[in-house]
Amino acid sequence: MAGYKNKKNTNKIEELIQNSGKKKKVSTSKELKKDSETFLIEIKELREKLENAEDEKLRALAELENIRRRMQKEKEDSAKYGASDISRDLFEILDNLDRAIQAAPKILEKKDEIESKYLSLREGIELIQRELLSILKRHGIESILPEVGEKFDPNIHQAMMEIPREDLDPGLVCEILQNGYKIYDRLLRPAMVGVSKSKQDQKSDD
Repeated sequence: MAGYKNKKNTNKIEELIQNSGKKKKVSTSKELKKDSETFLIEIKELREKLENAEDEKLRALAELENIRRRMQKEKEDSAKYGASDISRDLFEILDNLDRAIQAAPKILEKKDEIESKYLSLREGIELIQRELLSILKRHGIESILPEVGEKFDPNIHQAMMEIPREDLDPGLVCEILQNGYKIYDRLLRPAMVGVSKSKQDQKSDD
């Protein structure tokens, strides 16, 4: 009888072990299924993020290309039409030159007429010159007007000749051949000048 009970208990234990294994397998299968679903959801989310990122990248590249084209067009327009503003101001100068030419007849018989017309023409040209310099200054362009006796500056002067001078130290501007011009802090054209040198240097050259 006792042997029967022991056998019965043993069978129950084995059954419990088997059932426990089945439950564990079922539980593991459910967990795997759940993990698989979570993994698929994450993959889907990552794919959507990747697609959005790719779309944003393409939009950004398209915008950069539009900016590049716009800047290129502005650069071309600036090179092509950049002189429009100063040209409009110069029209007035051209008009005044036309008036000066019309006011100066080609043929004059009387001497007093010649003198009178010459003086009027000179005054008109001087007025036009002042207007032109004023227009250039409005656009940032100024004259470089060297003076006799100032120190030669290779940044704004161009030495065209050396002239022996006893009244000036060597290396000074002694003759102005042509004025220069600059736009703001950039040199457009140096002033052409003669530079003084000593008589002793002249003898050495000879």
